[in-house]
Amino acid sequence: MIPTRAMSFGRLAASVLVLLLAVLPATAEIVNRIVATVDGDPITAHEVRRWAEDRRARGVAYEALLEAVITEKILEKEIATRKIVAKREDVDHYVQEVMARNKMTEAQFTAALKQQGTTLDEYRTRIKGEIEKTQLVGQELRGAPPAVTDEDVAKYYEAHKDEFAQKSGVTVRDIFFAFQPNMTQQDVIRVVEQAKAVKQMADAGQSFDALARRYSQGPGADRGGLLGNFRRGEMSPPLEQAAFALRPGEVSPPLVGPSGVHLLKVDAIQSDGHTDLAAVKDDIRQILANQALDDRFRDWIAKNLRPRHHVEVLN
Repeated sequence: MIPTRAMSFGRLAASVLVLLLAVLPATAEIVNRIVATVDGDPITAHEVRRWAEDRRARGVAYEALLEAVITEKILEKEIATRKIVAKREDVDHYVQEVMARNKMTEAQFTAALKQQGTTLDEYRTRIKGEIEKTQLVGQELRGAPPAVTDEDVAKYYEAHKDEFAQKSGVTVRDIFFAFQPNMTQQDVIRVVEQAKAVKQMADAGQSFDALARRYSQGPGADRGGLLGNFRRGEMSPPLEQAAFALRPGEVSPPLVGPSGVHLLKVDAIQSDGHTDLAAVKDDIRQILANQALDDRFRDWIAKNLRPRHHVEVLN
């Protein structure tokens, strides 16, 4: 996956829409009918479905997804009214930062985007829109960030203690698809597509062990992809981040790296208890501040921005 983590106070606020995303239920109607209007401009069922698919969203009801799309349309109208336009160099900088952070060439980055069902141009357009939303929200939500007390931090820690379990190690399996020297962008995309197909086989219930013996070109292939036990700091950072985020038995999405594509599976997790509050208090303080900013953002949308536009949801 390509990280798109927030880079600023404004971006964190603007990205609150991500919390509302969902894939349409299988029973939802997907024909291209009009489901809502904003100032007379239509939103179709196809547009809502496509918007969800582009963001690989899961878990929220269709009605909440439609509301998120309506909010997106309102923000776009406000951006146009205020003539806010993101600079090309800002978009370039963001894309280059993402590639550098993931140690990807442009060909590898393009292939990873294709695996997610999008193109580099579409990704750039989305980033441009996010930067413009950041600027809009920054104009509206000026002022000091909300205060977070030590008591707030302690309460959050106790309520979410399981989230701060210390994963000291993981037992990892890997199916590796190697890049060959002098591969073209299309060659890279074909490797990613192969990894995606094998991931679908694993998700459908086929044995990861058997798939690794058949497809993996990496170490441990003859042992069902078993690489062994790893503690933090013993894997490359992108693979470590993915492995330590997996639950036992879960298979990662294709992870594009400099030398090829990985599918990781965690067999087991080793834990050393819970992280002390002192070690995570700054992270918790940031989480709570972001939640407060998101609340301010939603309040601004509901009380200030939406009433300035005519919204109609059709049955």
